[in-house]
Amino acid sequence: MPVTIHPADWTDDDVFGESLDEVADHIERMAEAGQTHWTPSYQVMRWGGNTIQAVQVDVRTTVTMPHWAGSAGAPPEEQAEWERFVAALHTHEQGHIDLVVQYLEYVDTLLEGVTEQTAAQQWHDNLMALQAASDAYDAGNDHGRNAGTTITLP
Repeated sequence: MPVTIHPADWTDDDVFGESLDEVADHIERMAEAGQTHWTPSYQVMRWGGNTIQAVQVDVRTTVTMPHWAGSAGAPPEEQAEWERFVAALHTHEQGHIDLVVQYLEYVDTLLEGVTEQTAAQQWHDNLMALQAASDAYDAGNDHGRNAGTTITLP
């Protein structure tokens, strides 16, 4: 049975500030400016004795991005820098989504034809490998900072 990777749900988290400087300070104090969370699950659809014959895998991903609630009143150069920052952050978070797809697109092949215990272990191991790859991705580009996810004040 297939793996269904649903389109990512992109959500906003308002940040407030009268100026880009205030917003940049707020974002700098956050653990991460953007966050990608994945929630995969599987359900056994058919058994063959004590082995799994078919599974249905569903993968949902949520990305939370900052939204400058007062950006419309900001000077054009601050708005432009905000948009550049958000675009770079979007690209970075898409990299996490790409890893989710890479690690989970064919995960059903790890779960079918094995016992429930083996499937559970392989599921766990694959999710741990995905988390490790995501952590390495962040470490390799300093959570996107090396790819433009810092705000440069005009």
